[in-house]
Amino acid sequence: MAGRKELLTEQMAKQICKMIERMPDAGIPVTWVNIIAHSKKRTGHTFTRQTLSQKSWNGRQLITEACSQARDVQRRLQHDIAPKYATSARAVLQRRIAELEAKNLALQDELEKVRAQQFDELDALLILPRDIYRLIDIDSASKT
Repeated sequence: MAGRKELLTEQMAKQICKMIERMPDAGIPVTWVNIIAHSKKRTGHTFTRQTLSQKSWNGRQLITEACSQARDVQRRLQHDIAPKYATSARAVLQRRIAELEAKNLALQDELEKVRAQQFDELDALLILPRDIYRLIDIDSASKT
């Protein structure tokens, strides 16, 4: 064979395919610009989009197939991450409900503490012996 030695070999293409498959999990957008940039970092050669997308081995365009699969995965991940309700009004209301529920739980805990403190004070008042005549005098003095 005459000509220049082939730079993009099948082994290198498989490495690029593995790199493309990991891109959605790493949060890297699957675009040809990113694929070209990352393949340059990985292999040291600058390949064009046409070279990467059109090169085939045994009748299969490995890099193009990996790119389309990675884009499908990326779309699925974006769909899963998206809020359940598309309208922002519902999302705001959901957040507000969550805040109010948290505040409600905090107030219930505080109420429990105050109740326990009042029961302790009432119990201490009932246990201590009091002179009934003295309490009547104090009560009548406070009414006048």
